[in-house]
Amino acid sequence: MTVSVRPACPDDVPALSDLAARTFPLACPPGLAAAAIDAFVAENLSEAAFAEYLRAPGHTVLVGLDKDGEVRAYALLVDGTGMDPECASVLTGLSTVGVSKFYVDPALHGLGVAGVLLDATVATARQAGASSLWLATNVDNARARTFYVRNGFVERGTRVFTVGGTENNDVVLEKPL
Repeated sequence: MTVSVRPACPDDVPALSDLAARTFPLACPPGLAAAAIDAFVAENLSEAAFAEYLRAPGHTVLVGLDKDGEVRAYALLVDGTGMDPECASVLTGLSTVGVSKFYVDPALHGLGVAGVLLDATVATARQAGASSLWLATNVDNARARTFYVRNGFVERGTRVFTVGGTENNDVVLEKPL
């Protein structure tokens, strides 16, 4: 499947929020309560939240569009370590960009869409002058961890990530650029 990637615009917000609500639960550990996931989605992945991400300094939202122009993937990038300052101590890049969210429509998993989105994410970080790209994913998310390591990310440490009031363990990964 071919997708094109571009910076998101305000017209993309409803589709982004819908895709985020459908994909975020896939990255959560199996035992996490649906109420915790729903609370996180309502607070962080709503249309209002995405509209704010588009306006926020140091934030970039990329969308992956199918041939019909439908949003099928997205990445939310945050300059530096602002999304989790405590992770700065485990990172090696002097100038870094964090990947807060990175999701592909489940119907497109395994079709190369994530690779296209990652290439655009890396290009965006390089254009910003970053020397690394970093992210965190749940320790139990084997599919994501395998994808990131296969694409040059190195495990640097761990963090605690709260979803709807429930603490979860994440692994922090960094990709030198």
